[in-house]
Amino acid sequence: MEAWVRFSAQSQARERLLRAAQYACVLAGAALSRSGGSSGTLSRLQQLEAHLSLGRKLLRLGGSAEALGGAQRSLHLPDPVLRFCLTLSHLNRALFLACDNVLWAGKSGVLPGLAMEKWSQRSFKYYLFALVVNLSRDAYELRLLLERAGAARKRGRSAESRAQPRGQGRLQQLRLQLQLQLHLLLQVLRDNPPLLLDLLRNACDLVIPLERLGLCRSSPAVVGLCGLSSSLLSVVTILHPWLKLKP
Repeated sequence: MEAWVRFSAQSQARERLLRAAQYACVLAGAALSRSGGSSGTLSRLQQLEAHLSLGRKLLRLGGSAEALGGAQRSLHLPDPVLRFCLTLSHLNRALFLACDNVLWAGKSGVLPGLAMEKWSQRSFKYYLFALVVNLSRDAYELRLLLERAGAARKRGRSAESRAQPRGQGRLQQLRLQLQLQLHLLLQVLRDNPPLLLDLLRNACDLVIPLERLGLCRSSPAVVGLCGLSSSLLSVVTILHPWLKLKP
């Protein structure tokens, strides 16, 4: 109960809940369209989705300043790769949120006559670049963990277990090596839930800007499922801060 009270007190948490509801509407609308649902129900779902999207934009007002603060903090990280990735990610997120604030002003009537499509495409470009950088950071973290786990496994082996049987063919050795690498990858991801959740969340989110920018065509059901999944993963990391990838 205490965790839920802390959760509901955060604007980011409320925004994630609205996001989950928004993409649940997208998913439900796609399911109704496929099953031949009534046009009235579909229209109400689309209106609800639009209202939820506008509410999310309202909650994200001022988020650019927070993202810029994150970029400033990441400049002091000792690891140069993490410093580069996190700083670039925060800067792109700040630009994305700035465009999102302009879109909110246009949709709410503060800026009438705003070129909505132009600003929407611009915001999704910044969002896409931030996600690509986030996935690059995840890949870097994963590579470091794989190298450490591989080195620990080699140190733990005996000389007998490292010896390869002479009768093995190259193809069989390659298959065995691939199996060992896959097992090591699964073990590293299982032992590092924050990295696994961050990787899944960014991968799910990547579908949304790719589809909106026309770089990868996908169905509304796929977009809704990916958006809902990433939103629920974000909610989990807010409820349980130890699952959030740091720094």
